[in-house]
Amino acid sequence: MRSTGTTFKEAGKEFPKGTVLFKEGDIGTEMYLINSGEVKLTRKTKQGNVVVATLGFGEFFGEMSVITNKPRTITAETVSDCRLNVISKDVLETLVTGNPLVALSILKKLVFRLEHAYELIEDLYVKHIKQDKNR
Repeated sequence: MRSTGTTFKEAGKEFPKGTVLFKEGDIGTEMYLINSGEVKLTRKTKQGNVVVATLGFGEFFGEMSVITNKPRTITAETVSDCRLNVISKDVLETLVTGNPLVALSILKKLVFRLEHAYELIEDLYVKHIKQDKNR
């Protein structure tokens, strides 16, 4: 028997390439889950915009602002045509409280991102120390 429901990849909303989903400093009321396409996350620096990550199928983003109620710390833009699930704060809270596996999945991804940030900080620190020794 064939299912008549939509698949995960068919769910969500279409966003054309080049769509700015949110900008650094915006208030965050929703997060996103990528069903197809790629999204670029950037952050402003004194030297210009820096690409923090490029995300694809199955990745999520925008959760920090939704969880903390603080302004967005990055800008998100579609790199290609995308299909994204847009998840409001209320839906996220319902998902997390109703299904511990959703909460655990989000927590694991956040820990992975934090570990990666620690590695970057360590690399930058080591480079800084080497530069100071060479002066």
